Amino acid sequence: MLDQLMSSIGGDVISSLTEKTGITAEQAEQVMPVAQETLQEGLMKEATSGNVEGILGMFNSGSGMESNGMFGSLKGMFVQNIITKMGLPAPVAAMVAGTGLTGILGGLAGKMGGAGNVTQDGLMSSLGMGGAGGLMDAAKGLMGDGANAGGGLMDAAKGLMGDGADAGGGLMDAAKGLMGDGASAGEGLADNLKDAAKDKLGDIAGGLFGK
Repeated sequence: MLDQLMSSIGGDVISSLTEKTGITAEQAEQVMPVAQETLQEGLMKEATSGNVEGILGMFNSGSGMESNGMFGSLKGMFVQNIITKMGLPAPVAAMVAGTGLTGILGGLAGKMGGAGNVTQDGLMSSLGMGGAGGLMDAAKGLMGDGANAGGGLMDAAKGLMGDGADAGGGLMDAAKGLMGDGASAGEGLADNLKDAAKDKLGDIAGGLFGK
């Protein structure tokens, strides 16, 4: 979905780049795929780390966007990508990155209701993810709503073994298979759930920010 949104705002961003930075229209067009790659990488990293609120804060910062911490991080990535992929001098790359990123994020915010009005629902819907909490719901689906790790595993084990099964030996064997013979139940389960959640969130974020 991101590629479609980028296409819808590309004309305005290209015009702004040529007017404000002095690069040619051809160079400005080359900036756009570099910008999309930067956003895919940067936003995916933030989303998979659970920082959806940070993404929303950036899109809702309006005229203060350039002072937003996440904006600064994305801009730094963008500058390096422009230098590496387009060969522009660092001062020009910095100017292009600042102007381009401001226009792109502002344009994307406009597609999602405008700065100050972007909600998690709007963010997910605009990027093809449906309702609010898509990332968190996926994690809850893996771990259970507020349940401790042990309870979640017990429920899963019961579903596999049947309520009438001998939970003692069977569950212990299943737990050993998941956690390893030497790990404590708490530590091993936490590690496995964290890895599973991270993998699942990565898949979701790939769909969120990929083509």
